[in-house]
Amino acid sequence: MAQIDKQKEIIGYLKTGFFFLLGVLFGLIAYLFNGYDKISIEKLILVEFALLLNVAMLFFVASLSKKYIDELEEM
Repeated sequence: MAQIDKQKEIIGYLKTGFFFLLGVLFGLIAYLFNGYDKISIEKLILVEFALLLNVAMLFFVASLSKKYIDELEEM
């Protein structure tokens, strides 16, 4: 497999992961809005931690995909 095809496959996987994480983010936000008044403080802390972790992973995947796209541009 040529190097350019390998870069394209990696970018494809990162794109899929990015949209998966984006869906999880929307799901967590919807969960918070649906049951904010009924959620215990422990669950609220866990969901907020999951939100922060998810946003951090989104930024990581976005920066990693930008790196691979820039490398693809140089080829």
